[in-house]
Amino acid sequence: MRIGVDGGCLSNRRGFGRFSRSLLAALGRVADGREFVVFVDRPSLDHVEVPEGFETVAVPVREAPSLAASAEGRRRVADLLAFSRAAAGAKLDAMVFPSSYSFFPVWNVGRVIVTIFDALPLIYPDLVFPNRRGRLFWTVKERVAVHSADRILTTSEVSRRDLMRHYRLTGDRVGLIEAAPDPIFRPLPSGPASDEAIRRYGLRPGERFLLYVGGLSPHKNLVRLLQAFARSAPSEVRLAIVGDFGDVFLTHAPELQAEVERLGMSHQIVFTGFVPDVDLVHLYGRAEALVQPSMLEGFGLPPVEAMACGTPVLASTAGSLPEVVGEAGLFFEPTDLDAMTRAIAALLGDRDTRSRLADVALHRSARFTWDAAARQLLEHLDSLGPDTHLRVA
Repeated sequence: MRIGVDGGCLSNRRGFGRFSRSLLAALGRVADGREFVVFVDRPSLDHVEVPEGFETVAVPVREAPSLAASAEGRRRVADLLAFSRAAAGAKLDAMVFPSSYSFFPVWNVGRVIVTIFDALPLIYPDLVFPNRRGRLFWTVKERVAVHSADRILTTSEVSRRDLMRHYRLTGDRVGLIEAAPDPIFRPLPSGPASDEAIRRYGLRPGERFLLYVGGLSPHKNLVRLLQAFARSAPSEVRLAIVGDFGDVFLTHAPELQAEVERLGMSHQIVFTGFVPDVDLVHLYGRAEALVQPSMLEGFGLPPVEAMACGTPVLASTAGSLPEVVGEAGLFFEPTDLDAMTRAIAALLGDRDTRSRLADVALHRSARFTWDAAARQLLEHLDSLGPDTHLRVA
């Protein structure tokens, strides 16, 4: 079987880019004689890794999809068609899109699988799109992706139900695929390297802190997190917010910084910007807990990364988070500020609770592996049978 893989979002630093990179690497380990062709935009070619033995097709485009597939929806039609033509001429038995964010129309391909992580843009469009243009572009692209896919994959049962309901899909059209922490995320001992990483991001070795990791987008519910932290945290505890200020998706970083000033908490709250994995593992490991207050998550990679480091999670009950975190965390309704405040206070105020949750977290994280996710993808491809139908322009 000759399988094409969309590599258009491999260079993205958000969760869907990490998912695409990790899944591709795992496919390299479990390929089992299958032939893979990875389509990478030429601007990103020097910044991504393709497994040894996989064919790479460099697609000439004016702008990398990882930048153009943004909340404002500015991806050029000519760039989309450049990917389409490259895939059409590659004699593929199947085409896999690890993320719908960089989807492009396909033809002359036997089977198509598209991963859609959640129904967030359908449920909370005002928290995702800054203008009508971005929403319109996304709606057209996503509906074409749904129509084109022989099977849609998603990362949680909650997302599966949401997608089936909003797109009126039958159960056989929507399947599950896991996500997992990268092997770099593991318990590490405290020491000079860990202390140095902590200092690089405005924290002091030995001090207690809560950690948030992810986008600075409105749906992440960070204003409420700041308010709950201000209500509940002792003066010696800090909050580190890890998020990329250069994100191409809708962000409200200025509003968050203004809220910190309004609360008078600038001495306790630090914005680190983007943190590479080699440092992030130390932040996870030294944190009292990861806080994930999102209005909706399709999976939640930061929680499983934190769990793999032996760190418990404080999470909202929205979307997949209870499904993923299980008994490794404490939960609150995302819009209930009092409940969020109580959860933070409960964990910070009880060392036994924190220790118990940390043990559960480390054990639970072991159930998520990228090799298992890659095998799930191959099983979905095999279950579709040969040459479901050829799409001709």
